Amino acid sequence: MADVKKAKLKGCIRGTKGPWIVHKITKKGMVTSLRFPTDRERQNNKDRERRRREITRNIFAGLRAHGGYELPKHADSNDVLRALCEEAGWHVEEDGTIFRKVVIVTVIYYGQN
Repeated sequence: MADVKKAKLKGCIRGTKGPWIVHKITKKGMVTSLRFPTDRERQNNKDRERRRREITRNIFAGLRAHGGYELPKHADSNDVLRALCEEAGWHVEEDGTIFRKVVIVTVIYYGQN
Protein backbone atom coordinates (compact mmCIF):
# COMPACT_ATOMS: atom_id res chain seq x y z
CA MET A 1 0.00 0.00 0.00
CA ALA A 2 1.13 3.51 -0.70
CA ASP A 3 1.89 5.82 2.18
CA VAL A 4 -0.86 8.38 2.56
CA LYS A 5 0.07 11.60 4.32
CA LYS A 6 -2.55 13.70 6.01
CA ALA A 7 -2.31 17.44 5.58
CA LYS A 8 -1.53 19.13 8.86
CA LEU A 9 -4.22 21.65 9.70
CA LYS A 10 -3.11 25.00 11.11
CA GLY A 11 -4.71 27.60 13.30
CA CYS A 12 -8.40 27.39 14.06
CA ILE A 13 -9.17 24.83 11.38
CA ARG A 14 -10.04 21.87 13.57
CA GLY A 15 -9.07 18.39 12.58
CA THR A 16 -11.25 16.59 15.13
CA LYS A 17 -14.83 15.51 14.65
CA GLY A 18 -15.83 16.19 18.25
CA PRO A 19 -18.58 18.51 19.42
CA TRP A 20 -18.21 22.26 19.67
CA ILE A 21 -18.45 23.79 23.12
CA VAL A 22 -20.94 26.66 23.30
CA HIS A 23 -21.03 29.12 26.23
CA LYS A 24 -24.25 31.08 26.74
CA ILE A 25 -24.92 33.75 29.33
CA THR A 26 -28.38 33.50 30.87
CA LYS A 27 -30.08 35.05 33.87
CA LYS A 28 -28.73 32.22 36.01
CA GLY A 29 -25.15 32.70 34.80
CA MET A 30 -23.03 31.02 32.15
CA VAL A 31 -24.35 27.77 30.68
CA THR A 32 -22.08 25.41 28.74
CA SER A 33 -23.54 23.06 26.18
CA LEU A 34 -22.29 20.87 23.36
CA ARG A 35 -23.21 21.36 19.70
CA PHE A 36 -22.68 18.81 16.94
CA PRO A 37 -22.25 20.60 13.59
CA THR A 38 -22.91 18.81 10.32
CA ASP A 39 -20.11 17.81 7.96
CA ARG A 40 -21.29 20.47 5.51
CA GLU A 41 -21.05 23.17 8.18
CA ARG A 42 -17.56 22.03 9.14
CA GLN A 43 -16.46 22.13 5.49
CA ASN A 44 -17.97 25.61 5.01
CA ASN A 45 -16.02 26.84 8.06
CA LYS A 46 -12.79 25.34 6.71
CA ASP A 47 -13.35 26.95 3.30
CA ARG A 48 -14.20 30.32 4.87
CA GLU A 49 -11.05 30.25 7.02
CA ARG A 50 -8.94 29.24 4.02
CA ARG A 51 -10.31 32.18 1.98
CA ARG A 52 -9.73 34.58 4.90
CA ARG A 53 -6.11 33.48 5.17
CA GLU A 54 -5.60 33.81 1.41
CA ILE A 55 -6.95 37.38 1.41
CA THR A 56 -4.76 38.28 4.40
CA ARG A 57 -1.71 36.78 2.67
CA ASN A 58 -2.41 38.86 -0.46
CA ILE A 59 -2.84 42.07 1.56
CA PHE A 60 0.45 41.52 3.38
CA ALA A 61 2.24 40.70 0.11
CA GLY A 62 0.94 43.96 -1.36
CA LEU A 63 2.10 45.94 1.67
CA ARG A 64 5.56 44.41 1.35
CA ALA A 65 5.79 45.01 -2.40
CA HIS A 66 4.11 48.39 -2.84
CA GLY A 67 3.85 49.93 0.63
CA GLY A 68 7.49 49.64 1.62
CA TYR A 69 6.71 47.79 4.86
CA GLU A 70 9.32 45.37 6.10
CA LEU A 71 7.08 42.65 7.48
CA PRO A 72 8.20 39.18 8.58
CA LYS A 73 7.47 36.23 6.30
CA HIS A 74 4.64 34.99 8.51
CA ALA A 75 3.23 38.38 9.50
CA ASP A 76 0.00 38.84 11.39
CA SER A 77 -2.20 41.85 12.08
CA ASN A 78 -0.05 42.88 15.03
CA ASP A 79 3.01 43.22 12.79
CA VAL A 80 1.06 45.42 10.39
CA LEU A 81 -0.21 47.60 13.24
CA ARG A 82 3.33 47.90 14.60
CA ALA A 83 4.61 49.03 11.18
CA LEU A 84 1.77 51.57 10.82
CA CYS A 85 2.47 52.96 14.32
CA GLU A 86 6.16 53.34 13.51
CA GLU A 87 5.25 55.21 10.33
CA ALA A 88 2.89 57.51 12.26
CA GLY A 89 5.57 58.43 14.81
CA TRP A 90 4.75 56.02 17.64
CA HIS A 91 7.16 53.48 19.14
CA VAL A 92 5.78 50.02 19.99
CA GLU A 93 7.63 47.86 22.50
CA GLU A 94 7.56 44.05 22.54
CA ASP A 95 4.94 43.95 25.32
CA GLY A 96 2.61 46.22 23.33
CA THR A 97 3.31 49.45 25.21
CA ILE A 98 3.24 52.43 22.86
CA PHE A 99 4.52 55.96 23.27
CA ARG A 100 5.31 58.91 21.05
CA LYS A 101 8.76 59.02 19.55
CA VAL A 102 10.76 61.90 20.97
CA VAL A 103 11.91 64.28 18.29
CA ILE A 104 14.40 66.92 19.37
CA VAL A 105 14.14 70.05 17.30
CA THR A 106 16.81 72.71 17.63
CA VAL A 107 15.64 76.17 16.74
CA ILE A 108 18.22 78.86 16.26
CA TYR A 109 16.82 82.34 16.55
CA TYR A 110 18.74 85.21 15.04
CA GLY A 111 17.07 88.35 16.27
CA GLN A 112 18.01 91.96 16.52
CA ASN A 113 18.83 93.29 19.96
